[in-house]
Amino acid sequence: MQASKTMSLSVHVLRTIFGAWNLFFGLVFFFEFIPQPMGHGEMTPYLNQTLIDTHLFHVVKVIEIIVGILLLTNRAVPLALCVYFPVTVVIYIVNMYLEEFAAGPFIAAIYLAVHLFLFWAYRSYYLPMLVWRAQINPLKSGDR
Repeated sequence: MQASKTMSLSVHVLRTIFGAWNLFFGLVFFFEFIPQPMGHGEMTPYLNQTLIDTHLFHVVKVIEIIVGILLLTNRAVPLALCVYFPVTVVIYIVNMYLEEFAAGPFIAAIYLAVHLFLFWAYRSYYLPMLVWRAQINPLKSGDR
């Protein structure tokens, strides 16, 4: 029983922090509460400016805002985690290999670990998708 409460609390806290982090940094891009971090490595400012110039950063930041809101309100969390995972992978790669400041690898590892932990916590929602040979199941009138 205690392990269940601890797990539930851990998921709640990490989901809230992860959601708030994404919501905050999504909003920072559009409202500039703080300057948009452009990176500390040789390549990262160029990469970030290219993403901004091509408007891909806008798409990523809108996704961050939506995912942040969904995580904070505990709505569609498994879907939000799936939608956001490619962004997490890019954040991991950039911070692990392109950033040139001491906290880069630490941030990368923590960010990915939190996302993977939340995936694991919500794994029961993903298991039905992991069918090797799926059959078509038409919706019944009561399945909506």
